[in-house]
Order: sequence, then C-alpha cells, then structure tokens
Amino acid sequence: MAPLALDAVQRRVVDHGDGPLLVAGRPGTGKTAVLVERFVRLVDSDADPERVALVVRTRRDRRAVRALLLDRLDRSLPGLRVLTAHGLAFDVVSRRFESLGYREAPRLLTATEQYDRVRELLAGEDPAEWKAFGGMLQLEGFADQIRQFLRRAQEAWLLPEDVAEASSRPGLGGWAELAAFYRRYLDVLYNKGEVDFAGLVVQAGNAAAHTEPLYDHVMVDDYQEATAAVARLLTELRPASLAVAGDVGSHVFSFQGTTDRPLREFTADFPGAPMVELETPYRFAGAAGPAVQAWSGSHSSEEYAAIARELRRVHVEDSVAWRDLAVIVRRGGPEAAGLLRSLDDAGVPRVVPETRLALQTQPATFPYLLALRWLALPDERDALAEAVLTSDLAGLSPAAARGLLRSAAASGRPPAASLDLDEGLSAQEASSVSALRAVLDRAAAVAPRSVLDAFSLLWRELPYSRRLVDGAGSPDGRSGMEAVRALAEAVERVSEREDPSVRGFLDLMGRGEEGPGFGPADAEDVDAVRVVTAHGAAGREFDTVVVAGVLEGNFPSLSRPEPMFDLGVLERVSTQAERNRERLEDERRLFGVAVTRARRRVLLTASQTGGADPGTGARSRFATDWAPFPEEPAGEPLSVAEAAAVWRRDLARPSERPAVRLAALHGLVALGVDPARWWFQRDWSDTGRPLHEDVRVSYSRLEKLENCALQYVLGEELGLENRAGYHAWVGSLVHTLIEECEEGMIERTEEALVAAANARWRQQEFPSRAVSEAFRTAVTKRMLPAWAAEYGASPSLARELRFEFEVDGATVSGYIDRVGGVQTGGTVITDYKTGKKSNTAPPEQNLQLGIYYLALNAVPELRQFLPVKAVELAFLKERSKGGISRAQLPLTPTAAGEYATAMRERLVGLIGNVRELLATEVYRPNPAAQCFHCRFKPLCPRYSEGQPVLPVEAAS
Repeated sequence: MAPLALDAVQRRVVDHGDGPLLVAGRPGTGKTAVLVERFVRLVDSDADPERVALVVRTRRDRRAVRALLLDRLDRSLPGLRVLTAHGLAFDVVSRRFESLGYREAPRLLTATEQYDRVRELLAGEDPAEWKAFGGMLQLEGFADQIRQFLRRAQEAWLLPEDVAEASSRPGLGGWAELAAFYRRYLDVLYNKGEVDFAGLVVQAGNAAAHTEPLYDHVMVDDYQEATAAVARLLTELRPASLAVAGDVGSHVFSFQGTTDRPLREFTADFPGAPMVELETPYRFAGAAGPAVQAWSGSHSSEEYAAIARELRRVHVEDSVAWRDLAVIVRRGGPEAAGLLRSLDDAGVPRVVPETRLALQTQPATFPYLLALRWLALPDERDALAEAVLTSDLAGLSPAAARGLLRSAAASGRPPAASLDLDEGLSAQEASSVSALRAVLDRAAAVAPRSVLDAFSLLWRELPYSRRLVDGAGSPDGRSGMEAVRALAEAVERVSEREDPSVRGFLDLMGRGEEGPGFGPADAEDVDAVRVVTAHGAAGREFDTVVVAGVLEGNFPSLSRPEPMFDLGVLERVSTQAERNRERLEDERRLFGVAVTRARRRVLLTASQTGGADPGTGARSRFATDWAPFPEEPAGEPLSVAEAAAVWRRDLARPSERPAVRLAALHGLVALGVDPARWWFQRDWSDTGRPLHEDVRVSYSRLEKLENCALQYVLGEELGLENRAGYHAWVGSLVHTLIEECEEGMIERTEEALVAAANARWRQQEFPSRAVSEAFRTAVTKRMLPAWAAEYGASPSLARELRFEFEVDGATVSGYIDRVGGVQTGGTVITDYKTGKKSNTAPPEQNLQLGIYYLALNAVPELRQFLPVKAVELAFLKERSKGGISRAQLPLTPTAAGEYATAMRERLVGLIGNVRELLATEVYRPNPAAQCFHCRFKPLCPRYSEGQPVLPVEAAS
C-alpha cells in the first residue's frame, strides 16, 4: 500500500512531536488515516513497535487497521499494538498486576459471570438494610439493574465513596445502600482475584499511575466515544506523545456509557495542547456530500421491495459491488426480519455483520432450541406443539399439523398430545412424528441433569442432524453447521456450570445479549450487502447507503428506557423536557452518522404504517422532499423473476395494447415459464375422503359460530387462531390450582393456594412486569381467596368432569368445572369465570351451562348427579354483598324441563348451522358480531384490511 498523500494540515498531525495533540474533523476528513500514517512514520523512524499503541473503538476496526499496518510495514511485527480500549487495559493489567496487590493477573469475568456474581451477593443481603429496595433483592430484573449500575459507575470513574457522598443529597433515597453494596462487590471481586470489564479499565488506570510508562506513543481514534475511566487511563499512562482524534458531532454511544466530555475538555485537561482540525472531505464524491433522495409509501412490503430492487439496480447498472452497498435500520432483530426476507426473496445477497448473532435467530439451530424448550418446559408444550410439528424436527406441513391439533382437541386432549397421534398422516409423516416422539422421550430422561447429554442425544438421533451434515457442502449449509457448532460450544460451557440442566441453559439463553452467541467470522469478507443497525454503521463507509424506516419513532426514537439507577441524578436533577431535548440531539447526531456513511448516494425510505404509538408512523422530521416509491420498475427488468412478473402483469391486463401483450407472451416463452405453476391454475387437493365424516362440536366452537361464521371457519376449522393470550393463561392457571386443591394435591387453604400461584407464576406470559403484577394481585388477593371462602369448606362431588354425548347425530364434548352438592338434595353446576360479569351472558342464556346440564341428563355415568337444582356462573374476580359474585338460575322441575328443551333446541339449531356450512362451504361474516377481540380482521371483508389487495381488472 502506498504512503498517504498528505495535505499541509494532515502533515501537522503525522509530524507532531512529543506532548498531547487533539485532531478534530467531521466524518470523511481522514482522521483514522492520519493516525495510521502517524503510526507507520513512528515505526519507520525506529520507534519501538511494542511501545507504540493505536487504540480503536471496536474489534472490527482493530482487524481492519492491523491489516492496513501490516500491508504498509514490510517486516515481522508480532507485538503490533493495535488495541481496543479494553484491550489496552488488559495489556496494562497483565503486565503490571503486582502493583495492584494481585499474586497473578486477575481473571476477567464474562458478562454472564458478572451477572451471576451480582445475584449471589444480592441473595446474601439483608433486606432490612435495603430500606428502599429490600423487597426487590431476589428479582432477576433488579439484579440486572444493579449490574448495569456497577458497570456505568466504573466507566464514569465513580468510586463507592463518591456515590455515598452524593447520596446524602435530598431526593436520593436508596443510593447509600447502593454505594455500600458497590464497595462490597469490589472487595469480593478483589479477594477472588477477579475483575469485570468496566473494572478492568479502572484497575489499568491504577496500575499505570504507580508504575513506569509502558508506551512512548499512544494514538486514540473515535475519542468522542471514550469513557471517563478510559480518559483517566490515558492520562495515567503518561506517554511521550498522545494524539487523540474525534468529532463531537459523531458522538452516538452515550447509552453505552461513553461521553464526549473527554474530547470537549481535552485542551483543558492538557493545557497548551494544540488542536488540528481536518477540513477537507475525502470520503464524498462531491464537495457537498452524498446525494440524498427520500422515498415513501403506504406499506412496509412496498418499502422493502423498492429497497431490494434499487440495490440490484445500483449493482447492475452502476457496477457497484454488493459489499459496497448497505442498508441501515434503526434496530436489528425482529424489526429487520421483514427486510431480510425481502432481500432473500429478491435474490440480493446480504449479511448482518454485527459482532454477535443470537443463536435463537439462526434457522439451523432453531429446531434444537425448540426441542430443548419442549424437554425443559412441560407447561409450555401445548403452545409449542404446532411449532414442533411444522419445524424440521417433524417436517409436517402446516395443514397436517393443524389436522393433528384438531384431532387432539376433538378427543378432549391437550395440544401437546398431538405428537402421540397419526390420524390423517401419510406413512412417511407418521414415521417422522413417531421417530421424533421416541427421541424426545429418551432426551427427557436426561434433560433435568445435563443439557450436554440431552443435546448430544438430539444431535445423534434426529434425522434433521443427518440432513444438516448432508447439506454442509453448500454456502448455506456451511453457515448452518457453523451455527450448530457455536450452539454445541455454548452447551458445553453451560454443562460445566452450577446448573447444567436444560432449564439452566434456556435461562441463560433468555438473557438476550448476555447469553451465548457467535460472530460470523467471514462476514467482512463476503461479497454481500451489509445490513447494519444505525449504531453499527458508525465507522463504516460504503458507495451507496439505504436508510430504511425513516419514521418518527425510529429517527428520532425518544422512547429509550430509563435505567433504574441513573448516574446523572448524582450531578443534577433533570426535567423530562430536558432529557427529551438531550435525546433528540443524540438522535440527530445518530441520523447524521447514518447518512454520512455513503460516498456517493443516500436513499431514505419510509412506509407510513402507523401503530399503537401515536408518534410512530409519521415520516421523520429529519428528512424532507419525499417522493413516492416507483409504482412499477422503470427500465428493463433486472432479474429473471422480475422479468417474469412484469411480463405476466402485461399479459394479464386486458386494457394493454395487443402488441405489448404478445411481446410479454414471447418473453415468458423465452424464459421457459410454466403457467401450470401459477396461482389459481390448480384445483383443490383431494384426499379421497370427505373432509368431515362426522360432526364434533364443543362450547368454544359453537360460541364462535354463534358470533360469526367466518370467525368459526378461520379459527376452528382451519386452525388459524393464535396462541391464547395472557388472559387465557391466567384462567387456565386458576382452574388448574382449584382442580388440584379439590384433588388434595394442594392443601385446602387460602395460604396454600396463594403460595402455589406465586410459585407457578410466569412473568414472561405478560407484555410487561406491570401487567403481570396487576394480574398476580388479582389472582392472589381476589380470585383464590374468594374461591377458598366460598367453596373451600365444601368439597365438590366432581370437577373437570369430562363428558361426550350425541345430539342430532353430532358429538358434543367438554368439561364441567364443578358439580357441588345441596344440603336439601340434588346438585349445582358451577362454571368458574375469571373475567368480568358484564362480558358474560346471564345463566339462562349461557350456552356453556346449558350444555353442562344436557350432559348430566344424557350421559349415563353422570346421571348420579341428578337432579340439578341450579346452574351458576361464579365470577371469582368480583365481589358482592354475600361474598363471591355469581349469577345463578334455580331449576324447579317445571323450569328444568323448559330449560332443557330450550337449550336442546338451540344446540340442534347450531349443529344444523354447522352441517349447512360444511355442505355449502360458504362462510360469511356476521354484521352483528362482536369483533373487538377477533384476530381475523385482516381477512374479513367488513374491514379495510380484508379488502382485495389486487382487484382483478375486468376484460372490456
């Protein structure tokens, strides 16, 4: 690589002698380049390479700069000091640990190990000594907030004594206890010979202050993202020359604990230090910066399609390599999934070169993690059943899987039991499900004691593993095997921990970024479009950049979560308006960093889809001059798939000129397109037998049918109903606890019921902790105490009573919540409700109670509970003057006969409706339906979402 051609300003940096130097400059002015050139000139001038250090921000920057230096320096340099700030600190501590009182270099804790240390220490704390937070010491979320505080405090170079002194100010209750714990935490780590990542920098500064200088020359890039602890370390290193480079306007990592204060105050901290400002922009093709365009539309699918096509157009027409194109998104993860799918569908190669990829998101590892969840979490198997059946574990089609789920429901079995069935499956499908069931049964025996043994069994015996190995020769196959290898390494690491079970492994994975992951080692070498987050784009450079989702809520995003312990309150109390202004400035800088990543062109895109947040969906205030997405691809098609789509559209448009339609037909023939594979060209598949050989109904199915025929067919017949929400989970938990109490598995006391509820509570079922606690209070303070007071002293005659009987040639099935005795003789049928009384029909109109009553009269085994003196709904959540709120319908002999006749007629009418729907297969929405909780509005013609997306153009 040739030496850098320096201008006069850059030469001042490269030729700087001893002492401090500040290098400022906007993005693209060559700050990194002059530091690299200075490094080369120093080494070429006989400076000791091991005493010259260049500090960069990320490991990616480190790899790139090392490659540049090794290309420029034609000699062997095993001790080349290109380091991150933590790498610099590790080097100092490793070489000077004796000055800190350690017998050997301290062991560096991983983030997960640090979290575990915090939890261990909090478990030993006395809640009485934590006046403000004593009740939170055992909570995982509180431990994580403490961990974040410990990291931020050390990064800010705040000692426990500093926190304790500041905590004496009014309005800082609880901070004194926090400061005391901070001191205990540091003492424990020191006595164990351990140090966390943030403490590593602090200890490096301490070591550097008490020993001879280790470096003669130090250069620091991106100094606007330094922490106070890093700034102190550089000061204590006392090199002969210190050159730092940065741009205050590019400071975007304040949420990670960095600050631009060291850069802004550099000349004050080093009096007399000169400042050199680089002004010539070298990155951009034009002096004014990259050309900027903004496109917007009405839907994200339109946006993603436009992005994919524009990337392909730039690659083909402008001859730009894929690696020199980038798409910047505000956040990764699920929010970027739709974009990635669109790029894949369009055949645009892409890579997500973040430092870590969550193993949970990798297609190759997903089946194994799904199997491990099945083994460790029996309570979740009903929710996992469909995913297991349709995944690569069993390989069933969605239709076959839903058929098994419907068969399980029809026989009164839970969804998890669908793995035990083979009704309606082909021989190959039945064999696949049987093999999976056998493997899971064997793995379940070892799951409680060893995740390593469980994963080893899954890897050896699942047919999916063999398919992975067979496909390892392709690029996708190699990537999949790399992900599985990383998962195996993570499993091995966890197997050596205190809790080596599958459940322990899943708990670790559930910690998100703290859990195991892997980095795509070759991501930077792949010729593919880079899909990066806004923060991940910092320090990168491309020919063309697309910034996707330029909306309010993304750019800017002002909804950053507040930490529980904000160090800012130790300096001053800020109003919410002040915090919002500061965040807006952070977001403006972040947007500026995103658009300055391009040398030639920036394309901003937005789709105004709206959302629950009223501030989301509007186009960003940071962009102007919006134009609509191109309605149709301009110019010639750029791919075979696009050509086929364009020519099909021309051919199918009756209003198009005959010549154009004939040309389209000729083009399709030339492409070898098979019209038989187009949509709507094939009849419905035929199994050779009726879809419904008999009619089976239950209350839940008939309830949907009474509400709306379209909801019935989509939810019950086609099985498209999503997993029940947290309301249903609460109801299921309450019913299960009551049943176990009636069976004697739980002591028949309010205290025992409440303790069981708390032990089984799953916060992850709820959208937030606040919602979870509100429902926990309702269950433990109202529902279970109400049941214990009302029914605790009088055991039921039967509960969760399974029934099945025939009505008009159809089978009706279900469960009765409770059959209770009456002192004067007879019984009362009770249905427990965990919802509101106002949302339920009165007992005389309640179909569920009517079916219960008919069942007792129709099923011979249940006639022992006759006569029924009353049917009732018990609303456990609500109270009345007499105790629990309930709606009861007394049944005298005359009233019972009338009630039975009315309910039977209603049931027969509904069964007739079912038969008619099955015969006609015409399912129409009900204009009078209750649609508030319906999940199928996007498929319903009553709503705009359900209208035809592409209306068929009638022939003239």
